Amino acid sequence: MVRSLKTAVAASMLFLTTALPLQAFGEDAPAAQDVPGFVQRGIPGPGQEALKPLEGTWQVELSTYIAFGTRDKPMVSSDIICRRQWITGGRHLEDITKGTVGGETYERHGLLGYSNIDRRYEWVTADAVNANMMIYLGEPGSGERMPISMSGRFTDQGLLGEEFAGKSIGQRTVINVESNDRHVVELYFTPEGSAEFLAQRGIYTRLKE
Repeated sequence: MVRSLKTAVAASMLFLTTALPLQAFGEDAPAAQDVPGFVQRGIPGPGQEALKPLEGTWQVELSTYIAFGTRDKPMVSSDIICRRQWITGGRHLEDITKGTVGGETYERHGLLGYSNIDRRYEWVTADAVNANMMIYLGEPGSGERMPISMSGRFTDQGLLGEEFAGKSIGQRTVINVESNDRHVVELYFTPEGSAEFLAQRGIYTRLKE
């Protein structure tokens, strides 16, 4: 009994890590009786399909309205390249973005995905400035709604000014897919007691490979 349970779990984990690329959507997906329920609920579907326009290589024009820029005079960087590819069998979109901002190296790694069970988009990033990771979650049940809006909170290192160091800041990322070759990603912050404001805007233009 124990051995058979271990064998079943091992087979399911192998399925999780190797099966079901994006081509497995729809009618080509394995029959329900072939896989356990917890595996079925993780099969890529419409939520992941809606992210397909974001994969590929992108030229990014990044406007920053905080720190080195202001709302009236943003710092604009145009030598940033973003590369996105599917990992984990088409379940998560890996985002690696590199370039320079204000003459300094800019690097960000992110994972964008869709939680089938929560029916929402999720976005986690790590960058070369903040030691903490940024975590954004869509509203449960929001589904494949466009534009994508995901919110969270982070503890500021002083990005918004020394008076904000150590304080919890509301944050929201909005992804607006305009076409297969262009999309816009906006980052908003909401300090305690203040209105939400635009902190950063990235305009993504597809590079032909």
